[in-house]
Amino acid sequence: MKINNFNSSEKILQYTNKLDYFFNAHKTLIVTELDLTNKCNHRCPGCCGNNENNAELSKKQVESVVENLKSMDNKGVILSGGGEPTCSPHFEYAIKLLKNAGQNIGLNSHGMNLKENLNEIIAENLEYFRISLDAGSPEMYLKIHGMKESHFSKTLQNIENFAKTKQRLGSKISFGVGFLTSSITQNDMESFVKLVKDRGADFAQFRPFTGDTLDIIPKLDELKAKYEDEHFKIVASYQKYKEMVGLTQNSERGYDKCHGMFFSTVISADFKVWACLHYRQSDKHFLGDLREQSLEEIWRGARIKEVYNNIDCSKCPILCRNDSFNRTLDKLSLDITNKEFL
Repeated sequence: MKINNFNSSEKILQYTNKLDYFFNAHKTLIVTELDLTNKCNHRCPGCCGNNENNAELSKKQVESVVENLKSMDNKGVILSGGGEPTCSPHFEYAIKLLKNAGQNIGLNSHGMNLKENLNEIIAENLEYFRISLDAGSPEMYLKIHGMKESHFSKTLQNIENFAKTKQRLGSKISFGVGFLTSSITQNDMESFVKLVKDRGADFAQFRPFTGDTLDIIPKLDELKAKYEDEHFKIVASYQKYKEMVGLTQNSERGYDKCHGMFFSTVISADFKVWACLHYRQSDKHFLGDLREQSLEEIWRGARIKEVYNNIDCSKCPILCRNDSFNRTLDKLSLDITNKEFL
């Protein structure tokens, strides 16, 4: 079982062939976030999905997406949202198609809809599975997910059930539970870790609410010293937390182009492609409609270059998904004095 170190600034450099494509505007795509549906049975007040409409990929559209990803030599697919992936009637079918197409699959879910048959399919086919609990108490769960104490208890039971299924099947899937940090949630961090560890998850993951700059590294270090062992890890987007000190929306990013949009994309539940997961349904970030073009045609077309040249990175969320490897990729275009003298 291998747990993600969230070191995307290093990961991007492992794909030398994709970097070569980057200079030639072709098959750069490495990871795709796929929204099977915009439907969700949670009521998160701060939801960043698109469940204001009920768009949902049809079975035929799922098949088309998988073929498109395969033709682009895409490496990883994150089933996310949008809405809640397990609400899609084609959730199991999508997993089987993606697996057969050689895609590595990850799943982000609220975890409330799990049944034993789903547990087995997830455990046998996915690389990682993260349940977004984001609370260490029913009171916080109500604030963050808009759901009752009974739903909190059910999700905790589902976490325990999945851990048992994983163990029974001898699955190597990396299974963890996520927590979004902010000034509102910080006091629940330790109780969250206890709940997750006691129910058999491999790891507890901390990541910031988009735009929130609360520094939790001292608390993380304390929790790691207290609760980590050979079977349980506490992980976090450390590169984001370390960069947060003194950071504001107007802070200098160190780059002015979103190079990452060529390597990481989003296919939404209405069968459209977007430059950024933070801007699903934004006209400025719209790359193409899969009803009209293939993914490869979109990547070769004029629109993707237009979006790339027009995105104003200074207006993007601080520490966005692409930030760390944008910083890395930007170094490829630096004007370096005496670069021949290594």
